[in-house]
Amino acid sequence: MVTARRVRSPPLATLEAFAAAVRLGSLSGAAEALHLTPGAISRQMAALERSLGVKLFDRHARGVSPTVAGKRFHSAVQEALSLVTATAQDLRSKGESAVEVRISVTPSYGARWLLPRLGRFAAIHPLIRVIPVADNRLVDLDGEGFDLAVRYTAGRFDGYDSVRLMEEDLCVLAAPALLRGKDQTLSGLVRLPLLHDASDEDWRIWLRAIGHPGLLPPRGTVFNDYNLAIEAAVAGLGVVVGRSALIGEELRSGRLVEPIAFRVPSSRAYYAIRPRRTPRPPAQALWSWLLRTSTSPSPRATIINFKTLSLARHEKRQQQIHQQAGAGAQEQHREE
Repeated sequence: MVTARRVRSPPLATLEAFAAAVRLGSLSGAAEALHLTPGAISRQMAALERSLGVKLFDRHARGVSPTVAGKRFHSAVQEALSLVTATAQDLRSKGESAVEVRISVTPSYGARWLLPRLGRFAAIHPLIRVIPVADNRLVDLDGEGFDLAVRYTAGRFDGYDSVRLMEEDLCVLAAPALLRGKDQTLSGLVRLPLLHDASDEDWRIWLRAIGHPGLLPPRGTVFNDYNLAIEAAVAGLGVVVGRSALIGEELRSGRLVEPIAFRVPSSRAYYAIRPRRTPRPPAQALWSWLLRTSTSPSPRATIINFKTLSLARHEKRQQQIHQQAGAGAQEQHREE
């Protein structure tokens, strides 16, 4: 019988030294911050690299910088140390009651991305209570008592630290009932009621990318909240431009479908934003979790190069697909 070799975790003091070296970019700086000798820090880092079997630092004349493996390990170490610190502080002051982290989010991101995943964060950090507050404006984080925010924008945040969480694609969606018996070619779709989120910008981006910017009709219903636009589409009230990061459940359930398998990158992305000050440990834990969880790519539909495909050729292709599907159904019926 083969016995699995037990993997020992690095000592807490070594992890603290590693985090300080990454933060300060210097082994001597870490030594000074932790009241140790530079030689002691160097030996700790060398032992850590040997135990992990990877190089964690690139050493140069100005100090040290983490390697790709070092950055990955630092993210985990920082989150672990933040949780230990937050829990210790919480136990000292409040027993085992939860510590709060306030995050400002847009209504669509909060309802469609954050809330369905928040249970995973709670399982990892049971003593951190996350309080999402929905607001479309970029709030004053310091003045209104927020630890961080997430916004869907082109990205410019003067006076704040920010990091891009994830990008997404734009795609056209409609309820199956709305499409049943309708012309599902591109020209047919734009004759259906169009639904807009605050403006027609997403429709213009999608139609321009597909090669037909002039097809947008001068009509449509405008909603000030993306959730309302999606729910209106589910109810069969029109065709909407979907944002791939937020419409997974509607596609999985079949409540919405993509009549044309064409997606185009959005001009905006999701950004995490926080004040330029040392974050509280529980806020840092949520920040690190958002960065780690938001990196998974969203599923993409098959992309057709419509930039070189005329509208007439596209409609012909759609008709051929429908004819092939009908012939296949007839053949199956004869076999039965």
